[in-house]
Amino acid sequence: MIKNYITTAYRNILRQKGFSIINIIGLSLSISVCMLIIVIILDQYAYDNFHSKKDRIYRVLSDNTIATDIKIRFASSPIALSNEISKSSTLIEDFVVLENSYSDEAKYKGSSLEVKSLFASEHFFKLFDFPLRGGKPEDVLKEPFTVVLTEDAAKKIFGKDEALGNEVIIDSLTYKVTGIIPKTKYKSHIQFEVLASLSSAEAKAKMKNKKNFGLDWKNYYSGYVYFLLKKDVNPDDFNPIFDKITAEKYATDKENKVKFRLQQLTKITPGPILGNEVGLAMPKVFIYFLIGLALVIMISAAFNYTSLSIARSLLRAKEVGVRKTIGASRGQIIAQFLIEAVMIALISAFIGFVILQSLLPAFAGMKMMSILQIRPEQNIMVYLWFFIFAFVIGLISGALPSYFISAFQPIKVLKGANNIRLFRKLTLRKILLVSQFAFSMIFIITIILVYRQLNMMMNAEMGFDKKVVYNIDLQGHKFDQVKDIYSSIPEVEIISGSSHTPGLGNMWGIKLRKKKDDENIKMDMFSADDNYIETMGLSLVAGGNFPKGTNDNGKFIIVNEKAVKKLNFASPAEAIGKSYWEADDSVYVEICGVIKDYKYVALFMNSDAMVLRNKGKSYRIASLRISSPNMIQTIDKLKSEWKKIDPAHEYKGQFVNDEIKEFYSFFEDIIYTVGFATILAILIASLGLLGMATYTAQTRIKEVCIRKVYGADVSTIIFLVSKAYIWMLAIAALIAIPIAFMVNNLWLQYLAHHVDIGFGTIFGGAFIVLFIGLAAITSQTLKASNGNPADLLRYE
Repeated sequence: MIKNYITTAYRNILRQKGFSIINIIGLSLSISVCMLIIVIILDQYAYDNFHSKKDRIYRVLSDNTIATDIKIRFASSPIALSNEISKSSTLIEDFVVLENSYSDEAKYKGSSLEVKSLFASEHFFKLFDFPLRGGKPEDVLKEPFTVVLTEDAAKKIFGKDEALGNEVIIDSLTYKVTGIIPKTKYKSHIQFEVLASLSSAEAKAKMKNKKNFGLDWKNYYSGYVYFLLKKDVNPDDFNPIFDKITAEKYATDKENKVKFRLQQLTKITPGPILGNEVGLAMPKVFIYFLIGLALVIMISAAFNYTSLSIARSLLRAKEVGVRKTIGASRGQIIAQFLIEAVMIALISAFIGFVILQSLLPAFAGMKMMSILQIRPEQNIMVYLWFFIFAFVIGLISGALPSYFISAFQPIKVLKGANNIRLFRKLTLRKILLVSQFAFSMIFIITIILVYRQLNMMMNAEMGFDKKVVYNIDLQGHKFDQVKDIYSSIPEVEIISGSSHTPGLGNMWGIKLRKKKDDENIKMDMFSADDNYIETMGLSLVAGGNFPKGTNDNGKFIIVNEKAVKKLNFASPAEAIGKSYWEADDSVYVEICGVIKDYKYVALFMNSDAMVLRNKGKSYRIASLRISSPNMIQTIDKLKSEWKKIDPAHEYKGQFVNDEIKEFYSFFEDIIYTVGFATILAILIASLGLLGMATYTAQTRIKEVCIRKVYGADVSTIIFLVSKAYIWMLAIAALIAIPIAFMVNNLWLQYLAHHVDIGFGTIFGGAFIVLFIGLAAITSQTLKASNGNPADLLRYE
């Protein structure tokens, strides 16, 4: 019986070549994209799965609530928490502490390079199953000034020399290499090149007369605490312990409310977006985005298949009627249609797999893939997922047509499928067409909006001159030294010192008080000199620049317009000359100027009250405003002059515009991905509309021939046939436009800066569907009208 079903399905697929090709192309394209997304998602869920104790390892997160309404969740937590819990609790078996050193300079035989470093407590290799060569897991991080290197880091630092047992200078201190981590296919959220013993960090702190290392409860920014829970311990059992600790340690802190909670190791990546994450990984929200993208594309293709299958089934209604008349049961007819659907899905999956092989290299070259360490692998498990996915798609897309057509009564369908109605005045054909048009409009409008939003973020005006300002990393050198050397270059108009690059989302904070005993007014802050406003092309709206000769005292501030409002001044001019107590430095600072608001943070973040403060010791960047007919030649001069400043370290500089683009390169990759999805969506929708147009032309082919016999010309026939579809397109637009508006407004409202939905986008999406629909219907009507009526009506 099954063999007969397969044979019949195969013959039907070949007989209806046009419908089969449309379905297979649409499904294979969508399945290939969905396969790619499945591979990426499986890759991301493989993080930290190689640890044997992964189900019992938990990381402590810090939830910080500022001023009752601003909630920030950190992946980090105070190091002191580990000792407090280990002494008082019987719930844990072991613990590990990490301290983030961000990046350090490793030196060996006169050469130096930056490395990503972490400090780790001695039980690190007992808790985590990283491969280790050279020493015992419990000993390699036991002593101060010992390090374990990754295999790649060892080659970078020592070259051909043996790394194990050798010494390397990191941050001016000598460390002994006690272990090497070989290359592995496994991935972890704990990312480093150099892993130094935590006792080294403690020894460094003592050298600098810092006696409170590991005891500061307010430092929940750089430490990471991991607990190995005892068997059968519930993570919720820690909640009362954490509540007691926070009540004791933060009782006097009126500004911040800190809460601790546990996060299972396997739920870190992918997981929620957290501050101070120890490594880069794909957040779960992006996984949801990919899943949503896959669903929308797959649903579009499946909807095409379903609607076209129903349409084709109506043409095969008499066949079904005959089958039922000679004794076929409803279950047998359903099985026949389902097997046909699954066969088309499996054929599409095979073609989709071939397409996937060409997609993988293209996506692997994206910066997003390398930043997030996405290395899609194909194995038996992945192939099994592909087969299951295609099989399920076939069942789902074939379920409705098979159920629907198998319910027809033989007497009714043998009289003619065109008379089949779902409602009194609506034929099934019209419902299918309106649904197809509406779904296509919603999808295309949504994709256009996503593309516009991402494109806006990449090219938005930010309120400062980003194309002519060139940043040079001071790398610890004094700004005045760098300024003196680069000022001699004619193409450099002006030089400014600052702490941060605007538009990237990084900033410091400042706490101002009207009086010493008042509550803090928190604002964002950049450190900058008196050339900063001119260099960046900012606009003063009141007051003036920093007074000359005050670039090092930090006693003057320039605020933006939002700060004026936050300080409750009626106008910018009213703020000039007012003094505030700066809590951290215990000094009064005076407002000397007000600048126009500009985007100093990333575009997906809300800009707030912002302060420029003249603290010369905080400068990390030299910003050069350049005017040159030959930028490449000028940059070469800058690189050459750097050798006078620091011959040992590599020159680091780039235009602000390039720096911002590099920051948004992740989003640029998303634009390419969404753009690809847009083209794919329109192609799939076009295939669906073409298929439905072909079907509708076939159902009215006799009408067209009769009109032609009675003397109607081609243009008249096209108009008469298309008129009904214009009404259906109008109805589809009335349904789709409000739904598209509401759905897209839901996600746009959560963005700090977003595009307006606008009539252009709405009607642009509707026009695309209208154009494709009319083009498809016109082409098929034209084809029918050019046929020979004698051939088409010979049996009538």
